[in-house]
Order: sequence, then structure tokens, then C-alpha cells
Amino acid sequence: MAYAALISLEHTIDDLLKSSEFSLLPPCCTEIIQLSYNNVNVLQKLFRSLEVDDNSKRLKAMETEIREASFRLEDVLESASLHLRSSSQILPQSEDELLILAKEVKEEIDFFTESANKTLKEYYAGEDQLPLDEDDSSRSDDFDGNESKMVGLEDEISGIKNLLDEGWSLEPKVVAIEGMVGIGKTALARQVYEDPSISSMFDCRLWVYIGAKCQLKEIMLEVLSKLDILDNIDETHVMGHKELSEYVRRSLKDRKYLVVLDDIWSKKVCYELDELFPYNRNGSRILLTTTIRDVACYHSLNVRVRKRFLNKEESWCLLRGKVFAEEDSCPPQLEEAGKKIVEKCEGLPLAIIALAKHLSKADKTPDNWTVAAEEISAIYLADDVMLKKLMLSYNQLPQDLKACFLYLGVFPCGYEIPVSKLIKLWCAEGFLQRHKWDILEHTAMDCLLGLVDRNVTLTSALSSSRKIKTCKVHSVFWYLCTRLAEDELFYIMKSNANQRIERQRRLCIHNNALFGIKDMRKSMASVSNARSLLCTGPHHEYPVPKCLGFSLLRVLDAATIRFYEFPVEVVELIYLRYLAFTYNGKLPAFISKLQNLEYLIVQQYLSILSSEACRSYLPIEIWDMKKLRHLQVMGSDLPDPNPDSVQLWHLSTLSGISARSCTKKVFEKLPNLEKLGIQIELALDAPTKPLCCFDHLSCLYELKSLKCVIVNPKVVAPPQLPDSIFEFRDLRKVTLSGLGFSWNYMSGFAKLPRLEVLKLRCNAFRGPVWKTDVRFESLIYLLLEDVDLEKWHADSNSFELLECLSIRHCYKLKEIPLALGKMLRFGTTPTLKTIELVDCGESLVASAKQILDEQVKLGNEFLQVCVESSADDRKLKS
Repeated sequence: MAYAALISLEHTIDDLLKSSEFSLLPPCCTEIIQLSYNNVNVLQKLFRSLEVDDNSKRLKAMETEIREASFRLEDVLESASLHLRSSSQILPQSEDELLILAKEVKEEIDFFTESANKTLKEYYAGEDQLPLDEDDSSRSDDFDGNESKMVGLEDEISGIKNLLDEGWSLEPKVVAIEGMVGIGKTALARQVYEDPSISSMFDCRLWVYIGAKCQLKEIMLEVLSKLDILDNIDETHVMGHKELSEYVRRSLKDRKYLVVLDDIWSKKVCYELDELFPYNRNGSRILLTTTIRDVACYHSLNVRVRKRFLNKEESWCLLRGKVFAEEDSCPPQLEEAGKKIVEKCEGLPLAIIALAKHLSKADKTPDNWTVAAEEISAIYLADDVMLKKLMLSYNQLPQDLKACFLYLGVFPCGYEIPVSKLIKLWCAEGFLQRHKWDILEHTAMDCLLGLVDRNVTLTSALSSSRKIKTCKVHSVFWYLCTRLAEDELFYIMKSNANQRIERQRRLCIHNNALFGIKDMRKSMASVSNARSLLCTGPHHEYPVPKCLGFSLLRVLDAATIRFYEFPVEVVELIYLRYLAFTYNGKLPAFISKLQNLEYLIVQQYLSILSSEACRSYLPIEIWDMKKLRHLQVMGSDLPDPNPDSVQLWHLSTLSGISARSCTKKVFEKLPNLEKLGIQIELALDAPTKPLCCFDHLSCLYELKSLKCVIVNPKVVAPPQLPDSIFEFRDLRKVTLSGLGFSWNYMSGFAKLPRLEVLKLRCNAFRGPVWKTDVRFESLIYLLLEDVDLEKWHADSNSFELLECLSIRHCYKLKEIPLALGKMLRFGTTPTLKTIELVDCGESLVASAKQILDEQVKLGNEFLQVCVESSADDRKLKS
């Protein structure tokens, strides 16, 4: 984590150089701060340039030294800045005080500079490195015990065999098996490779293990050796790469070959290997295994196969087969405990095999198996094969992804992490590289996609726009995250009074009730330099003692903690960038002291908002918080700014406000707002014209997402919708609820050229008939939920790009327009993938079945019709 520490230090120095406090320091001090900034940049380039598998003990020691030096310098710089700021507000600093402060800063800068120079000297001196053993010994998928075949591969074997069959194509195609480490990619490839029907199909077959430390020359020699054509071994060994490559190509020319390239970690290696295998146009095939999506898609002729996890029954069969001899069955008294154990393995064969190894050595009693289920983390991390495989995946991550990956452990095991929250936390923490022309949230999303593409992070759910909505970490990686992060990134607080956490930077609490433990609060008070306090456990409804004595805190995630009074200690945390808590009261004016705050999230602990007439305004001082990027204030409104208030250039999200915040004065001060969420609760005597919130939307030139919900809509005459809402050229997502528009207005929404997602809930539109005679040229997701629609007519070109149609609780609607079954295609490729029906009538289900049949005729093999009701749920596939 030296790289992440250096990135954070770079941001701290950069912010200090731009601050008013910097000018208070003596010139000698300011000069060496600038020099330290240069050293930070040099070290960043060094660690960024390191090979991902450069995992020597010497390098690890260097990283530890630089990380600690970075932490020390960052602490003294921020503490000095805090001291200068606090003192200047009371009395000017005396010269002696400034000199003492400058001396402390200089001492830490000297220490950092000395550490940096030592590290650079040692690295470039090229001393012998001591590589950690991390590859070949971790290749085994089995253990010395009862042998058993891999289970749950039949469907995947059949699919890959079809892809390898020469009837598929005579082109030299590449079939890539991709998936998480330990999921069984090699086992699947081996089953295919050894299948008699496959072996009889090819003139020659080669199995080549590549690994993370690929040496191309060794690979070429291995291929030639397996082809048994090395006439002169000594002569071949002295050949250059180009000669060897040509030799391999000539040896395979005119042969129909099957080559398995097992465990590839680099796209560059793929291109190098690709040069070895000639395009014979005779049905030759390459089958490769990898954990990285880019590798699986490297070739234009690639077919990518995602290796799936085992289901519960397959997982139990694998465990039972590994622990007991094939001819024996598991004793009935162990079956219940065994099934609980494999459920915690989440379908990963590597985890199941590690547990099977442990269980096979212990007494086979229910008590032992119950204990094993409770100590799974210890069993995992004690298994050398598993640990080496997991560490290999971690060590292969680029430097800028390692901190992002370990950070996922701040959430409890198995937790589905909201991506929107994760992105904000990553941005606030300070370990992401800032790029001059890119938005930091975009950089964070690229990092998440990088982790997903490397199969160390799983996608849990997609949003309506087909982006990642929630993600999670498999339990085996979660245990690794928490183990590695304890010394490098964060510490999970436990109810152990003997915790020594003085040097920890981030404190994480998975059980919020721990706040009530006196000894734990005492331990937390000793962490004066903590940068983050993350309460990611379940919601805690009762008052808890506040532990906020962290003057350098950047992130306070206390959304699961209920505050009955505003925590005034918060406003002393001037470095705070992220603040989330649950509070029903009014925010005080002095919240504006948090000048570095970027993300402010205030939730209410009541499920129903106060009425429109009773909602409170945020303090006018909120307009002084110039760095705000995300403002979510359920139950509060944004007041009109003063005429001299500056624009909030960075604010991109405003959520939870009501119609009375949607004024021209407010919107003109938010020039880069991209996401607006309006939530309105009408008082009994409130006027029935909530649509004033649309009157000034035209001021928001960058708006991409609009959500407007009336919580308790009244049944009144259909309101008029201003035409200004249809003038947005970049609006991509619209969610409406309770507004009661006439269906005639839907033609206006079709004018939005980039509208991709349209969600209509709770009588957002009212009336028995919707005639769609316009074209939604970009719409990919349409939701109709709890509307009184009875008949829906659509033209043949209305929804050409629609991928998902979701209809929920529309009890009166009789059928989906049958034209959908004929028009949903782009060119020759059908686009429709999902029709979801929840609590709908039988006639509507029947019309969905007709559309399914029509799509089958058009060649759409991927369409699913999902039907759910309170009685049952079922899924129809094309």
C-alpha cells in the first residue's frame, strides 16, 4: 500500500501548497515542502512501473518503509495546517511558534526524503531479490485424500465441445474459459481436452501451462518438446526468439491442432503466443483459461465462456466426494452440518476442496463439522494452496487497484455493496490518482470495472441502464482483504479490550453495538491520526456514545447510526470530505465550517417525510460549501442563495428536496448538476400544483437523471406538463411517481434523444389507454408499475432498442402490444432480453408468451420472460 499512501500524500501536499496556511510558514519550510512533493512523484512512478509479480521480500520491506514515512509526513503536514488555521482565528502566530512548527515539519520532511533516497538507491542498485514462491506449487486442484471427479461440468463441457467441433467453423478460433481463481477453469479444460470425441478430432493436442511468470522461450521449447521434433536440443536452446517462433509455426503447419494455454495473466502474452500458431484453416483450435476478461477477449475470433459457480447440490456432491471414498456415503448425522459448510463456500470449488482437506483429517463427528462451519476463515487462510492462489490474484492487480480491492473489506462479509456509495467513499479517501481532465468519480468507476474484469469482485445486480448497481466480494477474498488490510489499510474493531490500534488510519465497525463498550471507546480515543470511521454494521436505533475525537478525519460514514441531537463535534473535523448520518433535526449554520466537505448525506429515521408545509430549509450557509459534489438531504430543502453567493460548480447530485427548492435562483447556481431527485409529500391543505418543480429545469444544462415522486398523490384533474422538460438533449433517465399525467404527454418524452431509462410508478400517468405512435429512439428500459392502464397500443417502430420491459402490479392491463414481438430488433439482431411481469393477469402473461414465440422466430435465443406472483414465480426462456 505504499503507492496508495503516496497518492494520498501527494493530494495533501498539493492542497497545502494551494492553501492560505502555506503562506504563513517560513520560506525555508515552504521550499522543502515543494522538494518533498517532487520526491513523492518520483516514488509514485517507481512503484507504478514495478512488474505486478515483483513480489520480493526486499521490495515489501521498501514498501513498508515508504508507507510509514508517507503516513508520518502526511500527519505532520495536516496537523500543522490545522494548528495554523485554528490559531490564526484567535491570535496571530508568533515568530517563535512558527519556527517550532516549521522545525517539526522539516524534521518529518527530512525523514521522508532520507527514506525516499534510500529506497531509490536500493532499488536501482539492483540487489538480488528474494522472490516469494507463488506459482507452480499452487497449481493443484486436488489434495492427498479421496479422489473424485469434478462435478457440475456436464453442461459446460457439452457447450465447449460444440465450439471446438469443426462444423462450427474452419477458422482458427480461440475459446477462452474465464472465471474467478479456483472456480474450476483448468478442470473444465482438462475434461474437454481428454474427452475421446475431442481427442479423435485433432491430429495433435498440446497442453501448455503459462502462469503469471511466463517465459516465452521456455514455452516455445516446451511446445517443441511435446511435439517430439527436437532433433538437436542444444542447437534449439541457442536459437533466438524469432527463429524459435518460426520453428514452432513450421512444426504446426498443415496439422489440425488443439492447443490448451492454461492460466494466462497478460494480454501481451496472448499476442506473443498468437504468433506461434499458424492459421491453417483446417479446424485447428486454441483453448485458453484466464481470470482476466481482457485476456479472454484479446482475439477478434474469440468465443468467451464464463465458468459458473457450483449450485448447492453440486457443492455438496463435491465436498462429499472429496471427504469420503467414492463407494461410501456420508453418514446421515453429518449431512446437515456438511450442507451448511458448503453453503458458506458460495459455489467456489477451491473453497470446498480446502474445507474437504481439513474435514478429511479431523474426526468425522457432528461437533467437529459444526466447529468447522464457524471457523471457515481460519481454515481458508491456513490452506497453503488456497492462500497462494488468492495472493497470486491480488499480487497481479495493478498498483492503483490494490487499495480499492482491499477497501471492499470494510463492508461485512456477504454484503451487497451499493456502487454509488462505494464510488463516493473511494473518492473521499484520497488514494485515487487525480487526472487533470477526468472526473474523479469516473476514475473510481474505472477502478471498479477493473476489479470486476479481473474476477476479484462480483457483480450482484445491474441497474436499469445496465450498469453495475451493487457488487460483492466472494467470502474467500473477503477474508484475504481483512487479513491484508489490517496492517496496510483499515482495521475492523472488535469487542477485544486489548486492541493496539494506535497506528491505524481507518477504523471500521461491523457491529454498531460496539459503540456501547467502554473499553472499545477507550481504544478508539487512542487513534489520534485516523482518517476514516466507517460504521457499516446493521442500523442501530438507540443512542450511542459519540467517538469523534479524530481531528484529521476525512470520512465519517455513520448512516446506520441514529442521532437525536446534531453531533456538534463534527464541525471541528475540518478535513472531512464525506459525512453520512441519520438525523431528523435541522442542520445548524456552522455546518459550513466543513469547507472540504464533498459528500453530505443526511437520512431520516422515519419512513414518511414531514409534509411539504413543515419541511425545514437547510441553512443559507450551505452555499458557502464550495467543494460539495453530492448533497442528499431527506426532509430538508435548499434555500434560495444570496445574490453574492458563488455557484457550486462541483455539485453534480442533489437529492431529497421538494418542489419549493426548485427555483430559478437555486438552479442557476448549480451549473453542472447531473442528477436531481425531488420528493414531495402533500399536506392535506396543500395546493394541488406540485409541478412548479419543472418550471425552471431548463437552467440545468447538464441534467442527465431526473426523479420526481409525490409520496401521497391526490386524485385530481390531470396536471399540465411544461414543454421545457422535453428540451433536454442529454437527459438519459427519468423516474416519475404519483404525478397523474395524461398518457398524451408520453409523446413529449419521445423527443428526448438520449433517454435510455423510463420508470413510471404509482399512477405517474393515468388513463385507460396509451397509444404509442411515436419512436423512442434510445430507450432500453421501460417500467410500468401500479398504473391504471387497460389498453396499450404500439407502432412497429416505437421501441427499436428496448432490452427490458418490466410491468408490475398493473392489474387492469390485458396484453402487451404484440407488435413488440416483431419490431424489437436492431438490423438483424433482436435487442429484447427480458420481460418481467409481477402480479399481472393471465391474459398479460399469455401475450408475453406470444412475444417470446415471435422472438424465437426472429432468432432471439436470449429472451427471458419472468413471471412472479404472490402464489409462485416462473421463468420462460426462448
